[in-house]
Amino acid sequence: MVLLSPPKLLVILVIALIVLGPDKLPSVARRIGAAWRDFGRWRTQLESEVRATFPDLPSTTEVARAVRSPISLLDRLAAEHDATPSPDQGGETHGVPTDPARRASSSSSGDQPSVIPPRRPQPLVHRAPPVDASSRPDVSSMN
Repeated sequence: MVLLSPPKLLVILVIALIVLGPDKLPSVARRIGAAWRDFGRWRTQLESEVRATFPDLPSTTEVARAVRSPISLLDRLAAEHDATPSPDQGGETHGVPTDPARRASSSSSGDQPSVIPPRRPQPLVHRAPPVDASSRPDVSSMN
C-alpha cells in the first residue's frame, strides 16, 4: 500500500503543475476529485448490495484486520465456535453439557463425556521426490 506523506504530495503537485500548467491544473484536479467521489459512491453502493445479499458477512474493518493478522482471526473464531452450543447435541458444547445440572448428571453416571482434544497442527516437512538413477546425467563423461 502506498503511503503519501506531505513531502511526496508536494513533489506530485509540483510535477503536475509543470506538466499540466497553471491553466489546466484546476480543471484536472476537479475531474480527479469527481472521479474519486464517484468511485466512493460506487464502492458504498456495491458494499450495501453485497451486505443485503449476505447479511452474515463481517464488517469491512474486520476483514481488513483479518488480512493483516489472520492468526488472531482464527483464534477468535475458534473461541466463538467452542463457546456456541451445537444444535445437534441439545445444548452441549462439543460433547460437554453447558447446563451445570446436565454436566453434574453426566459426570455422576460414571460415563465421561466424549471430549475431543484439540488437534495440534502437524509440522510441514518438504521432502524432495525420489530421483531415479537412470534419469541422472553421467557426470564422469562431461570432463
